[in-house]
Amino acid sequence: MTIPTVVCGRDGRMANLIADAVERAPGMRLTARHTVRGAATGPVPVVADLADLPGTRPVVVDFTAREATATLLRQALTTPCPLVIGTSGLGEAEYALAAEAARGRAVVIAANFSLALLAMARFVRNLSEQVDESWDAGVVDVHFAGKRDRPSNTARFLADQWRPGQPDRREPEIGAFRMGDAVSEHRVLAAGAGEHIEVLHRVADRTAFLPGILRAVRFAADAPTGVYSLEDVACSAAPG
Repeated sequence: MTIPTVVCGRDGRMANLIADAVERAPGMRLTARHTVRGAATGPVPVVADLADLPGTRPVVVDFTAREATATLLRQALTTPCPLVIGTSGLGEAEYALAAEAARGRAVVIAANFSLALLAMARFVRNLSEQVDESWDAGVVDVHFAGKRDRPSNTARFLADQWRPGQPDRREPEIGAFRMGDAVSEHRVLAAGAGEHIEVLHRVADRTAFLPGILRAVRFAADAPTGVYSLEDVACSAAPG
């Protein structure tokens, strides 16, 4: 089965990377682009409203901006399209819209689509379960100078892995830096008496996110309604 796929953003760097990856991926077909800036012509249709998409139920991939994602989620309430969302800087309002949209389709939403970073998060969670209460942790969050949200949702996600669900846990501190042209760097530091552990994930090229994104598209195309994380995607049957 070929999965019809729509990429949000007409000319953004990440949007173009995803569109190119979809066109090359076995079993996927780029059927349209979506942009809140208005419909346009191009190699594939460019629409401003999900209601105008060609076909019946494409998977829509959105890595744009917070305001554009909010518009997309409101449009999604009246269409059946599954969604894969990786926009930076989303807040409670957008997550609430995603939960509402997920009543009618699968919505995969994650702060970071690197499968390697997901493995790092699991390590942090497992470490916090093995060490005693004297241990503390912190997160260093480094991104390019133009990134608006500080700290990033990825840094918050990593901090949340430290002793999750424990009401009396000491919240890991997050140090956020915006400088140069670094794509992203996340470092988790943990220390106890006489011991120190440091784990680092650095992205040098945005193509690192593509395997996780494509896997999420395949997952969302067939998943039941609901909100899903990248961990849900990774724990599903591996793609053939």
